[in-house]
Amino acid sequence: MPAGPEPEPEYFRDLNLDQIVRAVTRKHAGFGLETFFHLPLRDPQLIGFRQAVFRDLEDPALFQAAERFTAGMARTRRRLEVMERTKHPPQAHHWFLEAVLEYEATVIGLAEGLEPATAPGLRGLRDDLSQHVAAASFTGAGEQARRLRDRLGEVRYDLFLRGDKITVAAHDPGARFDFADQVLAAFARFRPDRPSGGRGNPATAQRAAGMNLDQVEAGVLDLVVELHPGVFGELAAFCETHRDLLDEGIVGIDRELRFYLGYLEFLTPLREAGLPFCHPEVSAAEKGMLAREVFDLALADKLVAGGGRVVVNDVDLGEGERILLVSGPNQGGKTTLSRAFGQLHHLAALGCPVPARRARLFLPDRILTHYERAENPAGLAGKLEEELLRLRAILDRATPDSLIVLNEIFTSTTSEDALSLSGAVLAALSGLDAQCLWVSFLDELSRLDPKTVSMVSTVTDDGAHTRTYKIERRVPDGRAYAMAMAERHGLTYDRLASRLGR
Repeated sequence: MPAGPEPEPEYFRDLNLDQIVRAVTRKHAGFGLETFFHLPLRDPQLIGFRQAVFRDLEDPALFQAAERFTAGMARTRRRLEVMERTKHPPQAHHWFLEAVLEYEATVIGLAEGLEPATAPGLRGLRDDLSQHVAAASFTGAGEQARRLRDRLGEVRYDLFLRGDKITVAAHDPGARFDFADQVLAAFARFRPDRPSGGRGNPATAQRAAGMNLDQVEAGVLDLVVELHPGVFGELAAFCETHRDLLDEGIVGIDRELRFYLGYLEFLTPLREAGLPFCHPEVSAAEKGMLAREVFDLALADKLVAGGGRVVVNDVDLGEGERILLVSGPNQGGKTTLSRAFGQLHHLAALGCPVPARRARLFLPDRILTHYERAENPAGLAGKLEEELLRLRAILDRATPDSLIVLNEIFTSTTSEDALSLSGAVLAALSGLDAQCLWVSFLDELSRLDPKTVSMVSTVTDDGAHTRTYKIERRVPDGRAYAMAMAERHGLTYDRLASRLGR
């Protein structure tokens, strides 16, 4: 578990991973879950450990057990927060008592709910929790809390109202005007069920956490405390003894489970829409990759929410192949594929299920990206210089184990200069032997180096040349460059037709 906050990796925004993390952590704000997503792993065993936990939590019974635990911890924290804000000691003590009972039930519930777990991480957690809840310190606090709750439930008093004066007296069972039983019977159907066996009741917890006594109620309670000093004194002592209720280890478990639950909750509507996810095979030694039906997770989240269609693609890098050169018409899905490629590797390195039907991936030592930044006011010459400096920095930091994603570089210069500069970058990447996906309008690059594989964004063959967003592994036909040049100079059919008023 990450010890503290970690900065967002440089490539996060280029790959839209920041959008994914915001969506995943929205429900669990305040727990610092972003840090989990900022620390990719490179140890296949650690990744396998997390993958096993995800597989177990994909079982509805185990997911619900973990979800009940996090909900119970949230209710416990709310009670403690309300208690801290309360200046009326007897009321605060009662909420603390309820918090203890809620906490006890929550921890025991998780230990029991993890019984069918098979993942080593969850089995170990179950065993640790079983020992924790069996310890005398834990059981003693719970038993004492239940005894106090029962004794408080037995407290009886008589309330006399005369004009604007209230009098509290010891309960007289023989009093002629005792309507307590009748009143309780009349309102019994509105009362939530009492917790049984020390387990907290969610409805009671929600109601209690939001309640606050007014001045008259607090005054009545003070008078009741004077009538029954023994039980209320014991309650105050109990609160003082167990003030540090939350075990740091349990708090850490709550946070870590939220990482898993948050990600699986994020995937739920996408899975219901029929999109595939898998637990990829990963290696820190074997280069090459295979991904079937991969898609951009951030884009899919938006498309599914809006009822749109998600296009999936296959990506391969075989023996000796290192560079995917993706070309094709503008707005044909090339940049989307580049983001999906980077997301796939980052999410796999977290141990998360990845957006693909099947995947076998190399674990890079770092991910380096180059996407277009906001337009530089210095003009095209400034943009080219800025691109060259950024590429220089990428090549300086890259190792043979790095993953590099380049998106549409050298678009500000002439085609001859772009090809010359790109050829030099390609030679450097090939010599480095790093994996790379490069989106470029220069499909000639795919023929300059044997480590390069061509992928082409396709259009329909019906004459309309409609973009399909399907990207296939095949030899380029040169139309990508022609389309890019036509679009750059406003000479496409649509642009010309628009000018001519058609």
